[in-house]
Amino acid sequence: MRDYFTITVSDVHGARHYSFKQFVRKFVWVLLALFLIIWTVGGISIWWLSYAANEIEVRHEASVQAYNEGLILARHDYEALLTEKTLIQQELEVTSSQVALLDQALQGLEELVGGKHEAASELPLKERVKNIQLSSLGKSMMLEMIPSGPAVAEYRGLTSQYGRRKHPITGKKHLHGGIDYRAKKGVSVLATADGVVKYSANSKGSGFGNLVTLTHANGLKTRYGHLSKRTVKVGDYVQKGDKIGEVGSTGRSSGAHLHYEVWFLYKRLNPKPFNDWSIEQYDDIFTKIKGVPWGSLAQAVDRRIKKVEKQLLLKAAPSEEK
Repeated sequence: MRDYFTITVSDVHGARHYSFKQFVRKFVWVLLALFLIIWTVGGISIWWLSYAANEIEVRHEASVQAYNEGLILARHDYEALLTEKTLIQQELEVTSSQVALLDQALQGLEELVGGKHEAASELPLKERVKNIQLSSLGKSMMLEMIPSGPAVAEYRGLTSQYGRRKHPITGKKHLHGGIDYRAKKGVSVLATADGVVKYSANSKGSGFGNLVTLTHANGLKTRYGHLSKRTVKVGDYVQKGDKIGEVGSTGRSSGAHLHYEVWFLYKRLNPKPFNDWSIEQYDDIFTKIKGVPWGSLAQAVDRRIKKVEKQLLLKAAPSEEK
């Protein structure tokens, strides 16, 4: 009976005995062991799968959060780019309008200083500005070297023009070699060009009373008569616009005014075109006043401008190298 084992089951009806071979018992233990192994492995697997699922869920949530944060940042960046684009467009519009206004201003300046030509708009902005500066500089130099503009700070018109007329005192006809500015006594008389005081005294013999004569470059001179007061003396250097005296009625004069003359070498010139000469009407004087070598004067000024341009280029060269 060693190969068998007995299982006894007792109940109200009595006891029942079941005999089984030893092999069955071993089989049952094997099944129990196998069940325990499967249950243990299954439990561990379920725990690991649950843990892995939790990890995956946590990572998924982190990924979703990172993705959402990335979307928010991308949205902010996009909105920032849109804002920057809008600002750039606005700046471009402002810049375009400024360039257009600058171009119009340059065109006006080019027309004013005579630097406008067909290819001017095709030149770089810097080149156009430089041309305007040089042209304006040349004309400004001419207007400072050569008598230009009124000789009286505040005047109320011209009482006598250049030419033959009847003298208001002597009654005789003669050449009136200048123009007369009507102005109040004491109003400032101004130098009409850079120059040196050649004469400043009371010229009794000429009838001009207190008289100031200025010599200018290139053989030109100006005379200022009937002054009530002289504020310069012989040898003084004066610049265009400097006060040299005051309006008066000295000498042979019927009232307060300034007698003004312009000479080239030993020839009187009509002062009216010089009085009206300005950068806006720059070319008029060249056709209205004859006997002055305007071409030579322009060449002399042009040579000075080229020297200035050369100096500017030499100054600009070191900064460009840096």
